[in-house]
Amino acid sequence: MRENAACAALQSRKVRAMNHTQMSDLLDSAVMGAEYLCTAMEQEENSPAVSEVLSLLYQTAAIVEKEMEGTSDVLRQVHLYGKNIQSSIDDLKDLPTHRGQIAQYEIRPFSLEMRRLWHYATEILPYADRRTIHLEELMAASKALHEAEEHAYQYDVSIVLCGYNKLAYTQKAVESIMTHTDFSGGNVELIVINNGSNDGTREYFGGLPHVKCINLKYNILGMNAAQHLAGGKYFVSFANDVVATPHWLEHLLACMKSDDRIAIAVPTCNDGGISSFQGVSVSYPNTFEGMEAMQRFAEEYNRNLVPAYWEDRSQLMPFLSIIRTDVYRMGLIDPVYTRGEFVDDDLSTLLRRTGWRQVLLKDTFMHHFGGVTLGAERKRGAGYALDEMRRVYYEKWGVDAWESRGEFYAVEDLWGWNIFHEDDSILVLEPRFGNLSCRIFNMYRQHGMHPYMTAVVFDRRYRMDTDYLFDATVEADCVEDAARTEQEYNLISAGCYLDELPARDLLYSLELLYGKLAPGGTLLLPVRNPDSAYEITCLLDEGGRDLYEGEGKIQQYSCIPYRTLLDVLRTHPLLHDHKTYFVAFERDLPAVERVKPLLDVDESSRAEAELSLSVRMFFLGIFKKH
Repeated sequence: MRENAACAALQSRKVRAMNHTQMSDLLDSAVMGAEYLCTAMEQEENSPAVSEVLSLLYQTAAIVEKEMEGTSDVLRQVHLYGKNIQSSIDDLKDLPTHRGQIAQYEIRPFSLEMRRLWHYATEILPYADRRTIHLEELMAASKALHEAEEHAYQYDVSIVLCGYNKLAYTQKAVESIMTHTDFSGGNVELIVINNGSNDGTREYFGGLPHVKCINLKYNILGMNAAQHLAGGKYFVSFANDVVATPHWLEHLLACMKSDDRIAIAVPTCNDGGISSFQGVSVSYPNTFEGMEAMQRFAEEYNRNLVPAYWEDRSQLMPFLSIIRTDVYRMGLIDPVYTRGEFVDDDLSTLLRRTGWRQVLLKDTFMHHFGGVTLGAERKRGAGYALDEMRRVYYEKWGVDAWESRGEFYAVEDLWGWNIFHEDDSILVLEPRFGNLSCRIFNMYRQHGMHPYMTAVVFDRRYRMDTDYLFDATVEADCVEDAARTEQEYNLISAGCYLDELPARDLLYSLELLYGKLAPGGTLLLPVRNPDSAYEITCLLDEGGRDLYEGEGKIQQYSCIPYRTLLDVLRTHPLLHDHKTYFVAFERDLPAVERVKPLLDVDESSRAEAELSLSVRMFFLGIFKKH
């Protein structure tokens, strides 16, 4: 009966120039046929029905390939999956001893992904209302996983390594996994994906013992296919330009098991191997010859498990990641990001807005060569891809991925202002995604402290970006409204620039916030980083700022000129106890004169300060005496 149903379904759909319903039915029947093949070959069936289903499935994949020929973006991936299914069926016929593996590891996952992507491209993406509903359903499913009952898993961890050419790097990655991962307990599996390589990667993977192999003849960034055969509770995405180090997996697992609210964790790596401030400085060279020295460095770096060095992040750049498999299977890699950019921002936003923690392990180091997996093709036209995918992100989430981060450099250095104490109460105004808030929280944790953190959200678009970190969230229309509470705070910080705060009267707002400070408290305000001498002049003498609001849209902000503000603060009866903080990084003599009023240095340091224009970051701190 099973074979008859599979054959009948495939036979009935063999038509060309299909309408939408016919194509949908065809893809459903392809999945049915693939499921039947897996069951039949698991039971070692070799009946005529198996051959007939294979033949029909091959023809079905050929029809899909033809129908999608010449398409782009997501439908292009559907086209490629049709070609890959045909290739896998050819391999199945030529490699009879691998029939079961090819059916289970390739034909079935490829068929499932082919159907999923087609439905997404044709039934969701073209319609704004359906995109909204789809995103709402995805977020609801993500939230529901917080309360989902634990179920059985075949393994603790599924390590999934994807390789596209660059065989020497792939070998180095696999060898490091085998060296530094304990497979003896049978609770860790390794899945390898040959993503259309032509340099011997397939043959190399085929010679590895005790692995699940996925072979794609045509490159399609096939990491998603692995979700259909991963048996682990946790899913490790391992790029072929990463090198494993001592204790890497033990540390990542310990972090994931420490809190059910952690969805994803990543290690740190060598500076330059990743962006988003996740790297550390190293002295060894980024070469194969440098790997021996790297391992010595990593052995010392990874020696101890130090949870105090686990940093909460509002977003992560996962060159390597461990994620809950149930979370990964929700379809977290949105195929709408066809140019490879902003996938990480998108994933982090979904997790952040559904209450999940994202953690960077600063006690765990792994090496990342960088740029090998995606290669030079991604680098070509990178500027265009960034602009294009930035717009895609904005259309999906309603905010800008860059302007919303609330990221400010060197905030850790502010610990020297002695503003942090045990059981502090912290108020963050407009944290947005919360990068600065995370850094403040992490500083407390590194010193064995746990503050009570409250967020004030002025822009309702960011309301969902607070629950992952803050103990309480308040909505307000302006700073003056937010300051009318009975609560006192040890630290009040802005998660956006001073000139972006919605204040009817900035000076009056600062006075109100000062009144909310506990004795010894600090008001910490990030001040905009000027990009040019012209912008320095505007901020010092005019105030004002433009903020990106999507393609062709600019939101204008106005603010008291910084020069005027500082002049007022110097003579203010309450706010006079203040200082600025800067990080110098380059010389710009013509602009130094314009920025001198913000350089809070003594005479002995002024000569050096005047040679270094601080345009990286300013912080304004206002202090309340005990």
